[in-house]
Amino acid sequence: MNAPIRTQAETVEQRLLLAANQQLESVFQRDSDPCVALLISRNYHLLIQQYPSLSARLSWVQKAKYWWQQYLNLSTGKRKKMMPNIHYEEWLFKRIDTVA
Repeated sequence: MNAPIRTQAETVEQRLLLAANQQLESVFQRDSDPCVALLISRNYHLLIQQYPSLSARLSWVQKAKYWWQQYLNLSTGKRKKMMPNIHYEEWLFKRIDTVA
C-alpha cells in the first residue's frame, strides 16, 4: 500500500493506529484473513475521526473502503465454500413433525 500521510501535529494515538495498520497489512499479505481486513478498515475509520485535514480524511476514507471491500469479498467467499449445497428455505423453515 502507499505510505501513510504524515503531518507535524500527529498525536501518539494517530501514530499508533498507523503503525498498527502497517503491521496488520503485512499480516494480511501473508494470510488473507477477513478479520484482519475488518480491523484495518476499523482503524482507518478511527483515523478519519482524528484528522482535521480534509485531504487526510479523504485518504483514510478511501483506504477504509478498500479494506472493507476486502473483508466482504473474503468473508462471503468463505461462507459460500462452507455450505455450497444448502437450500436456505428448507434449512430455515424446516417442518417439524410431532409423534402422536
